[in-house]
Amino acid sequence: MNSSSLIRNLPRADFLRSVGIYIMRDHLVLVRLRKKFLNVSLLEQEMRELPIGENRQAISELTGWIAEDVREIALKAEHDSRERALRQAILSLLPHFNAGRDSLYICLPQEQAIVQPIFLPRAAEANLAQVLEYEIERLLPFSREEIFYDYLPMGKRGDKIGVYLFAISKKSLAGVLDVLGSLGIEPSGVETTATALANYLLFCKGDFAGPAAIVGGHDQSCEMVGVQSNFTGWSQTPELLFSYRLPESEWSEGIGKELLGECLRQSPKLYGWGNAERLFRSLNDEALEYEDLTALGVQKLGTDGPLSPAMLPAVGAALRGVREAALVTNFLRPAGTERVAGKTFSLLDSAKIGLLAVALIVWAASYPIKDELRLRQLQQENHKLESSVEVLRREDAELQTVRKEARFFLLEKKGLKLSFDLLEWDW
Repeated sequence: MNSSSLIRNLPRADFLRSVGIYIMRDHLVLVRLRKKFLNVSLLEQEMRELPIGENRQAISELTGWIAEDVREIALKAEHDSRERALRQAILSLLPHFNAGRDSLYICLPQEQAIVQPIFLPRAAEANLAQVLEYEIERLLPFSREEIFYDYLPMGKRGDKIGVYLFAISKKSLAGVLDVLGSLGIEPSGVETTATALANYLLFCKGDFAGPAAIVGGHDQSCEMVGVQSNFTGWSQTPELLFSYRLPESEWSEGIGKELLGECLRQSPKLYGWGNAERLFRSLNDEALEYEDLTALGVQKLGTDGPLSPAMLPAVGAALRGVREAALVTNFLRPAGTERVAGKTFSLLDSAKIGLLAVALIVWAASYPIKDELRLRQLQQENHKLESSVEVLRREDAELQTVRKEARFFLLEKKGLKLSFDLLEWDW
């Protein structure tokens, strides 16, 4: 990590643990992350099956010739069976995390929610939350009381502003929330794979700039998510460009090729996961070049073993709890609350700011103290040297006296020699 990246990431430094749970139709995935200062590592990864009753197909195909009350009873039995399976799976996962201390985030498949872009007049930008609260029933075929929803701003689009709207039926979440609540677990957030995968890419690639497309999937489905990452000064401002999902059986048809072409036009950088290679080969004789998101995650998290494709959305959800998520949506966000997730100061940040303030005060106050200490030290050293200087002065004076005497005697000796020479001269 270079110095500029370190300075930019320093506000996110912390010591946290977080759990991400990805709930699919027939499986449940759990990952647990730990953050030490700026390093994020994978502590746990677990997968559990959610058994589907043998009569599921029959129930899903019930038609009008069956009495409505019988149909409701059958569907209620399936719902209860689903909750029991979910409860057993979560109970088996309790030893793998600390339910009282770890923040827990849930990721749901995009097929269970409504994810769609909407465009509003620019005048709505200043009060976007209030405008959506007022317009939500007109935008979606549900009443406000029947859904949880959240949104992501997309920026300006011509003379309008774009917003990605995320909504899910409260009935779809009721079973999961009830099971967790009965175990004393309150999730901190619920999101879809659209934002979870986008956050996973932004976390793994870090400083990448420009558009990028994520293509892949599992469990006979395909997802395409587009992300735009821009840097303004020291801060990164990502945007969600697009989000599509369709069954794998429809991928090889015209719609799959059309969507992929649209993805490549908007985002030439490709990142794949899960069944991405099979999806690409079904459309082209030659596989498209792309970076493997699973391999990027293994490298970034420093794991010894491989990551299952189903783990990626769970990791993306868990990144919220370690303050590494750039795109934040939460179906459980209370209406009217500020959208400040990822920007608030943690306890560690507050402590760091306090220590920095104290250090600055001490540093500023230390200058006159240091000057006074240096002056006193210099005076003490001068005082110690005074006696030595005095001795040297005396020795120098004595030396000068000796030199004068030696010069005098030398001259006197030369004068006597001259006198003797004159006396001995033969006149």
